[in-house]
Formats: sequence, structure tokens, C-alpha cells
Amino acid sequence: MRIYGEILKQPQLRFDYSSTYAVDYYSKRGLRSYGPYDSSQFEKSVIRCGIIYPKNLTKLKQILIEGLTKGEGNYAGFQSLFQIHLSFEEERTWDNGREEQILQNIAKRELDIIFIILRSKTNLYGTIKKILLGNGIPCQVILAEKLQRTFGRQWILENISLATYAKIGGTPWVVANPMQENQLILGISRAKDKSKRYLIGFVTLFTQDGDFILMHLKAPVIRWEEYVEGITKLISEAIMEYKKLKGIPNHIIVHLHKRPGHGEPEAIENALKSVEEEIPYVLLHLNEYSNFRLFDTGHQSFIPQKGLKVNLNRNESILLIDGRIGEKRHKIGIPRVLDIRRDKRSTLSSDYFPDLVKQVYDFAHVNWRGFNAAAIPITINYSKLIARMVAEIGADSWNQIIASGKLRDKAWFL
Repeated sequence: MRIYGEILKQPQLRFDYSSTYAVDYYSKRGLRSYGPYDSSQFEKSVIRCGIIYPKNLTKLKQILIEGLTKGEGNYAGFQSLFQIHLSFEEERTWDNGREEQILQNIAKRELDIIFIILRSKTNLYGTIKKILLGNGIPCQVILAEKLQRTFGRQWILENISLATYAKIGGTPWVVANPMQENQLILGISRAKDKSKRYLIGFVTLFTQDGDFILMHLKAPVIRWEEYVEGITKLISEAIMEYKKLKGIPNHIIVHLHKRPGHGEPEAIENALKSVEEEIPYVLLHLNEYSNFRLFDTGHQSFIPQKGLKVNLNRNESILLIDGRIGEKRHKIGIPRVLDIRRDKRSTLSSDYFPDLVKQVYDFAHVNWRGFNAAAIPITINYSKLIARMVAEIGADSWNQIIASGKLRDKAWFL
């Protein structure tokens, strides 16, 4: 048996909605040169911020505010990258026994985001997320020890700034995609509540260039059968909403990153078939815990280059997203591969499969959690982050977030 591989090219990133020439291979350099992708469309002229911090850490509070607004080291501040001003308008200090009241009070202020400084990640973390997200306010939690270390702090501030812009609904950059087709990419996943009793389904929607559109949520259920029944309706509603926003897509591409449970692929298929127009669709299984490994026997590290794709057959490829760049790899250990398989239920021709694998690779370069964040496709990464949030705040609070509906078009889970 012969198998063939190739090194996929790193995608260019685009930084201006109105110009196809504002592109760069590197996200930070592109932002410095052009600003964020949606700067001409961003509705706010200033970002109204709040901050809560321990009473005796006033110095760290000031370091955070000045680091974000004025910069530190080679970082010139939030406005230098995102072309919009941060205004800190509300400050609170923690008071033992009154934490929930403090959070409720600041949540009543009309703020775009609230920064939280904590000494350590305690149970208060879940309370913060529960109250602020329940009131439709994204937040950014920073542990004090990260601000105390002067070495590398400028990079921490840069990463906080990037996540902040995405959490308030901004689009820092997208993939510079020459394809003009209107594609809808759905990331479908599920999570259990921290009690391990409640199943919660969610669907994230993206355009073909990796722009995050919105998220659809399903209220928690206990029985698997209820989840399977509900996921069909959830996906159908998501597609209908996309059509209102972006028109009828040429193709629908589904990324399913968990091992399918009983009846789950059929439920997804029923949802895709229920769309009034006969839109070709493809269901891709993305397995990041594959038993396959890739090695380069021609290099002393045995680590292959980033972007190595090996075709197993017309409907399955393995992809190395985190590999060697040039002669170096800055991480330890053998990088895992992503096993990508086209489901037999798909109606979109397998001739498109190589392009869909390249799209998965490209989506690993639209990670807005940090400039140094792990390279992982956003359809998988966002699902993981949402699942973690579900486990931390619990099903009751998740219902509250669903009811509020103010965060659906913001990447608040970063």
C-alpha cells in the first residue's frame, strides 16, 4: 500500500474587510500594519471597562490598566493594535462575604467587559462567570501571579488584549480566502454539566474564511435521547438564522469533533436534510486523539514539518498542525495528528475533500485566544472552551446564559 503526503502552505491572514490587499502571514504584524479586520464596521467608538481586584493589590490593578492602555515593553497598548480606546470607568475591590453583591452591582453598569484580578483560581471563578455572563457581560479573569512577573508580561498583556477584542464581538483577522463561495461551517459538540447528569449541545457558526458568526445553545437535558432529538432542531434553527444573515450557502460543512454517540450522526443528517433548499453538505469527523503518529526519519528530531498532510484514501487524511517550523520546534513531545474523515452520509462530492482538509488547517490560524495560543482548528477549540465553561458554572447558570441571549455573537468563552 502506498500513501502520499504533502506540506500544506501556511495561509495568509486578512486584516481589512474592505480590502483584499491587507494581508500578512503573521497575526501580530498584520494587526500593527492594518488594524483589525472589522475596524471599519465596528459599532463602538470606545470600549467601556470595569475592573475588580483584591484590596491590597492596587499596584497590580494599575499595572494591568496602564499595560492595556499605554503598553509595556515592545507592546504599545490596546489602541495601537485595535484602533479603539479602552476606558476604565468602574472599579471595585473584593470584600469577603460580599463577592456576589459586588458582582451584581457592577453588572448593572453599562459596561462592555469587566477585568477580574484573582489571587488564585478558586470557587469564586465560577461565581464570576455565572453572574457576569448571566447578565450578558463578558469578562477576563487574570491571576495575580501573571501580573507580578515582569519577564514576559508584555506578551501576557498582548494576549489579554486580543481575547478582549474578540470577547466584545470584534473580529481581529480572518483567513485570506480567495474562494468566493458562500460556505457555512458548523462546529457541533456537546458537554456534560459538572454533576455529569446534564447534556448540553451547542453549535458554532463560521463563514468560509473563519469569521465567527454566532453560537446556538441547547438547554440542558438528562436523557441522551432528549439530546439527540433536540440537536436536530438546534442545527436547523442555526442554519435558518445564518440564511437570514448571510443568504443561502453554497455548501454546508459540519465539523464533529467528538466520537459520535448512538443516533447523533443521523440527527445531524436529518437537520441538514430538513433545510428547504437542497444544499450539498459534508460531515467531517475530526479526531484529535488518533492512534496514528507521523515521524520524519530524515531529521534528527524525527518531528515532521508543520502542515504535513498524509492521504489515507479519498475520504480520510491525517494532518499535522503542530509540527516543526524550519529546523525548530519550541514544544516538547511528539505532536498529535488530526484524523479527518468524510462521513459516508455526505452529499458533497469527495472531490472537495482535499480543499476541506486545507480549510481545517487554515482554521487553526484563526485562534483569537492569544498570539501564542495552541494551533488547533477553531471549530474544535471553541467547543472545548465552551464545554469547560459548562462544567465550571453548571446547568442552572447555563440556562440563565441562554435566556439572556446577549452573548451569542461574541466569543465570550475565550
